[in-house]
Amino acid sequence: MDLAAVLADLDQVAWHELEHAYGSAEDVPALLRALTGADQEAVAEADEELWSSLVHQGTVYQATVVAVPFLARLLAAGVHRAKLLDIVGAVAESTDEHDLARPGAARAAVVAQLPLLLPLLSDADAEVRQGAAWAVAQCGQAAGPGARAALRRRWEAEGDPVLRADLLTACVRVDPAAAEELCAAALRAVEPPPVRVAALLAWVDTGRPWAPELAAVVTELAPLKQHVQSSSWERGPLKAIAAALCERGNVDAAIEVVVAALDRAVAGSGTGGDAKSAATEATWAAESLAWRFRSAPARLLPAMLPLLDDPATADSVIFAVRYWAEPAPQAVPALVRLAEGTSEVADRALAALVSLGEAGAADLLARQLTERPQALAAAFERTTRRPPAPLPCTPALLDAVRVRLAAWASEAATPRERRSVFDGGLAAVNEPIHLAGLLAGWGRAARVAIPELLDAMPHHPGAVRALGAVADAELDREAVNALRSAAEAGSLANRQASATALRALTGEVGPLLAGLESAFAEHGRSREHAVEAAAALGEQARPLLPQLLALLAEPAEGRTTTPVVSAGLVAAAAVWQLTGDQEPVLPMVLEGLGWATQPWGGQVANRAAELAARLGPAALPAVPQLLSMLEERDTAAAATRALVAVHPGSDRPGGVTLGELVDRVLPAAEPSAYLSPALAALEALAVLGPAAFAAAQVERIRLLAEGERRVVGAGGHTEIIGGDLRFRAAARRLVADLTS
Repeated sequence: MDLAAVLADLDQVAWHELEHAYGSAEDVPALLRALTGADQEAVAEADEELWSSLVHQGTVYQATVVAVPFLARLLAAGVHRAKLLDIVGAVAESTDEHDLARPGAARAAVVAQLPLLLPLLSDADAEVRQGAAWAVAQCGQAAGPGARAALRRRWEAEGDPVLRADLLTACVRVDPAAAEELCAAALRAVEPPPVRVAALLAWVDTGRPWAPELAAVVTELAPLKQHVQSSSWERGPLKAIAAALCERGNVDAAIEVVVAALDRAVAGSGTGGDAKSAATEATWAAESLAWRFRSAPARLLPAMLPLLDDPATADSVIFAVRYWAEPAPQAVPALVRLAEGTSEVADRALAALVSLGEAGAADLLARQLTERPQALAAAFERTTRRPPAPLPCTPALLDAVRVRLAAWASEAATPRERRSVFDGGLAAVNEPIHLAGLLAGWGRAARVAIPELLDAMPHHPGAVRALGAVADAELDREAVNALRSAAEAGSLANRQASATALRALTGEVGPLLAGLESAFAEHGRSREHAVEAAAALGEQARPLLPQLLALLAEPAEGRTTTPVVSAGLVAAAAVWQLTGDQEPVLPMVLEGLGWATQPWGGQVANRAAELAARLGPAALPAVPQLLSMLEERDTAAAATRALVAVHPGSDRPGGVTLGELVDRVLPAAEPSAYLSPALAALEALAVLGPAAFAAAQVERIRLLAEGERRVVGAGGHTEIIGGDLRFRAAARRLVADLTS
């Protein structure tokens, strides 16, 4: 195809009237022309710019739709084919559309160009054939009968196993009705493994009934991932199969498939790389099930534990034992053996023993404290749990912590060149935090460590906080005097930390008030932290009332970030507690509620609603904003609590029935929620009282508490299971209260 003809009408488009990700699309013609040049650096730059502007993070725009015919013509002319097929396929794949004339216009534009794309399925270049199959598949069933026939012909003719697998996937994407026939043929033993794995994935993706013989194919081919390394649809195949089975409600089949893969990994344990790959794939799939379903850990762990006996396969199992919150006493002997080794796996094994609270973990940690940073971090994490559960303060571990803290303080006191936090590893940076935190968690039982904490005080605020926790105000005058001196000199942050520890130890509030008063004179995070610290003082913060009132009197136009607005709300809450005067407080509440309509403003609005609830009837002017917050899942719970407080005793707070409020709040406690919003939803439901609930609503909460699906499914994967256990306990208490 002649390039002049390809781009002949390019300048007839009013590109300046169209938009892409960065505004006006007037630069698109130059980028398209650059693709045809001889300068490969300019070609690569144009390709990157087109990706970024036309399909920005998967979003398509007005200019995207108009650019598709030119991209397709360039492809047909042999220009930059593999890269442009990626762009065209991504356009067809996108469902995130920005200001298009009609829904689906971008995909329709690609479908209209299929006559130019389909011939590429038979191209001599395997990379082009693969890219064409992927791009056509993104059109789905809209591709039409011509595309279905072309893909089927290519599937029957293709000899490359990986491309044959990709063509099978593409055939099923554009013609789901043919999936059973195609997959049955592709699952035959004569087909190469990549094709059979693609057939397994297509089988579950299209909802076909699962059968034991399919599980046998999984076991035969495991690890599956080795067969999809070069696929356009590369993913974790075993995990994807298990997830697809779960989504259709067949949890038992998903667990059986993963257990079969684990058994295969155990059978191959000790035989080398394939065994390790099989174990990694199977345990990854097991983890995905454990994060989704409450019964999964207990059903999967027995099949995983034998992998602990092989150092090559133990690592991923250690992670599961540590974070799944399931009793696994049969794992302890193997973990102890691993923990006594010298590798990094030994550190992780000891961290698992620490997390499980194994009786001998404290003394194991004491023996090799400096070589066990992950185990030390796990011990510190136990002090931050709710409620805290610090390791036993054994003499051996206490002595080891003191020795290590003294060595750290000595190193910190030696002048040296300032280094990056990553120099020596993040564990080295965190070590004083963990050591001091461990001592603080032990409290008075760690009093003998006061000399080491005093030496570390000038170098780390963690030592300051720990000193306040372990010292005795009457017996340890040296510690009291050190904190008092530190509260009067040095940086503002260190003065505040020392004054806070002094107050915790002796009850003295003067030094802390002086430090907070200085912080109020500054701007930025120092003042924001000071506001939070002042609010925590309760009545003792009364000398700071003028500063709090002055902060509230500042123009709202100056509060343009969420931390600053949040600090204003904290200050307003403190003023309300000290004065009970709504006049300076209510404007801040209304300002905070206004953030509900801003991107990422939900947390600020929720904090404002919490303050409105504290004001009670005095927050009546906030009702219109609270009612609008009911429309959003993330803000409905806080708004509900505020409406109930503003209208005490009413069965229609703000004009909304209690039963309707239940329906507004419940979605925040549905599966895949974050822990904090889910717990907030339960708290809001509890405020409504038993009379608000219909039997079906109570049953819905009971299912959240007792059902198979985890509610907490978002957040850090190491926190999901523990968070879900907390949610489940709270949901059970709520059901008991509602049905008692």
